[in-house]
Amino acid sequence: MINCRDCARALNPYIDRELSDEDVVQVRSHLEACGGCLHMYQFEESLRRLVRVRCQEQGAPASLRERVSVTLAMERIRLERRGRAAGMQQDQPSM
Repeated sequence: MINCRDCARALNPYIDRELSDEDVVQVRSHLEACGGCLHMYQFEESLRRLVRVRCQEQGAPASLRERVSVTLAMERIRLERRGRAAGMQQDQPSM
C-alpha cells in the first residue's frame, strides 16, 4: 500500500487517468483507507469539475481564439519544415 506522500503525487495522474492499472488500484485502496487523502482527492476533482463547467459556460474571447489558432498554425508549419529538412539531410549521400 502506498503512503500519503505517494498518493498526493499520484492524484493528478489518477484524476487524468494516466496511471497503470496497478497504480490505480493502489491509489484507490489508499483513498478508501485515508480520510485526509480522500478529502484532498475530492477537492481536486471538484475543482476540476468547476473549471470545466465554467469554461464551457463562458467561451474564450474571439481575439484569444484567433491568436491561439495562428500560433498553432505557425507551429505546425515550423514542425513540417523541420521534418522536411531532416528528411533532406538523410537523402543526401555521405562523403
